[in-house]
Amino acid sequence: MADRRYHLRSPSRERKKGHDPRSALLRMTKDETRAANVPQMQSGAPAALILSEAYTAEEAVNRVGIGRFQIKLIVLSGFVWMAKGFDLVVSVFINSLMSCEWNLVKWQSALMVTLTTLFTILGSIVHGIWADKYGRRTALSSALIFMFVFGAVSVGVPSYTWFLVFRTISAFSLGGFSQAVTLCSEFIPGRYRGRFIFILSCFFAVGVILMLGILYATTRPGHFYWRLFTAIATVPALIAMIMMRFFPESIRFLLVNEEYVSARCIADEMSSDNRKPLPRGQLFPVRNAGKRGNCCRLLEPIHMRSTLLFWYMGIAAGMSYYFLIEVSSLYLSDVQSNIEEIHSAAHSFMGNLSQPVECLKNITDAQYLRILWTNALDFPGFVVFMIVVDVIDRKKLLCASCLICSLFIFLLFLPTGDLVMRAGFLFCSRTLLLGEMNMLLLMAAEAYPTTERGIAVGMQTVALYVGFFITPYVEEGLLMLGFRWVVGFSGVIMFLSAIAAAFLTWETRGMELMDLIEDRS
Repeated sequence: MADRRYHLRSPSRERKKGHDPRSALLRMTKDETRAANVPQMQSGAPAALILSEAYTAEEAVNRVGIGRFQIKLIVLSGFVWMAKGFDLVVSVFINSLMSCEWNLVKWQSALMVTLTTLFTILGSIVHGIWADKYGRRTALSSALIFMFVFGAVSVGVPSYTWFLVFRTISAFSLGGFSQAVTLCSEFIPGRYRGRFIFILSCFFAVGVILMLGILYATTRPGHFYWRLFTAIATVPALIAMIMMRFFPESIRFLLVNEEYVSARCIADEMSSDNRKPLPRGQLFPVRNAGKRGNCCRLLEPIHMRSTLLFWYMGIAAGMSYYFLIEVSSLYLSDVQSNIEEIHSAAHSFMGNLSQPVECLKNITDAQYLRILWTNALDFPGFVVFMIVVDVIDRKKLLCASCLICSLFIFLLFLPTGDLVMRAGFLFCSRTLLLGEMNMLLLMAAEAYPTTERGIAVGMQTVALYVGFFITPYVEEGLLMLGFRWVVGFSGVIMFLSAIAAAFLTWETRGMELMDLIEDRS
């Protein structure tokens, strides 16, 4: 007789209908129990044959709550995101620093930006598939190893060509760092999940600020150490790589991979670290998980609307943030009193690709303070989102933040000469955009089943980088119409993002994570 008990929906939902699928465990045969890797009791009888209860991975995580295990995981994953922040600062300043030694021209700088962005996109897809097929820990380990090894080797390269090769490989590994969100989301209880994911964003912000300080220290007048600057950038990746032995594999991944004993060991470790007991019984096994890491399943009818809306909002957020970065220097300068001067300056964004890249031999105190505060003001939004993300419904919060962001962007049209007011509008919109990017990663991790969660987060990262990648080309076309079109376009696409957020299929705040796509049907 066909065995259908593992095609049932999640236990909590089935109990509402008056049928508990856990009773099926009592009817498991001995052969089926062995096939599911269910441990044997000391008496020799299969555990499932004498169980009166079983519990899911979700119930195990919720029962042990927040404790030492989750704090350890967040700190370890935080170093991954700190490495991401370090790498961001390197990517922004490295061409100007190396130009002092190799006399680079703008097309070489543009080539590096293009290749690193494309390979980050590729790396996000590949590591997302690896995370679903081979485990979240495996994907993160490979990303950290590649990042450290090729980042460290690039310090001693003799030419720009070799640096470009190693930098491109490092960018590929950077695409795997978002899997830290996947791993953390599967160990954090639903009512705290958003808050802890935004703690990762705080590690990213700390990484950016620290690396800016290192930039200042390694480019003092009379000293020029771009190789030292690049070497220090690999330190967080090295620390995280060394500590990978302490990273747990996801219980949910182990269950869908039918590694029941390993999943139980991780659950016992979590219970021991938090000093709280697991629910009575055995972990509820997941059967017939099928093919994992299939990107096409994100476009199945049950997920298509959410997937397309998530991707649009990711591209829109990436484009708008890049637009605002480009116009920041103009809106924070004194030439704002004359819109024609701004329009003229805006046309120099792309410039002549045969022109030399300006050498950044050292950074003065005034330049450093300007760089520091213009970057630091992007991050207060992380704290705001961390406070409200588990209080307000995700859809409402995302919709409201996109709407407010578009409002601040449109306020940049006001003909005011007040520098503080312009800076306020600009940085409020930028900090909201950074929060929205992290919200999208969080919601992608919550909305999709364990079998596709890694590739879902990876593809959401791809959407953000696609937005970054296409922005210069869109921007160049809009500048033909006028400078105001650039700002107006950003405001419009964020307003449309607010509408898109309202039409998302599911509200994910506090939602039980799925293991199989059938759990949604």
